[in-house]
Amino acid sequence: MHRRHALALLAAMLLAAPAAADTLYVLDTNDGFLNLRAGPGTTYGIIERLTGGQIVDRLGSSGEWDQVRLSDGRTGWAHSGYMGWEYRPQRAYDLMVVRTNDGYLNLRSGPGTNYGIVRRLNWGQRLFFLEERGSWFRVSLPEGTSGWASARYLTPAW
Repeated sequence: MHRRHALALLAAMLLAAPAAADTLYVLDTNDGFLNLRAGPGTTYGIIERLTGGQIVDRLGSSGEWDQVRLSDGRTGWAHSGYMGWEYRPQRAYDLMVVRTNDGYLNLRSGPGTNYGIVRRLNWGQRLFFLEERGSWFRVSLPEGTSGWASARYLTPAW
């Protein structure tokens, strides 16, 4: 009888244990901060402003929004496009557009050709590296525009 109770108690403890969280870094943003919100969208109130390099634990997600926990235990929602597995502070230009067949490279709103075009990048244009997803890099331009470009057409800028 005691063994059955012990097993039931162990099962209840395992089911009640929180799932392992992913550790993410807040990436650098053009305005210097990322809003942590009360819900998954810009219509929810701002709880706090997060800064580049800050570490958070991802608890779950809803669309393009991740529910995260701060080191002090507070939770909120942040846009997943501004968080990554690795933190690389913005510095001198990281990348440069290389020659393409049609003379320009499309900067897109997401990591794939199925996303809309934000603008066209010219050969030799220099960019800041923000994040990598497969064969796509999220980059930003000096004036602040950011988007996704195929890594195939980018090279390190020395």
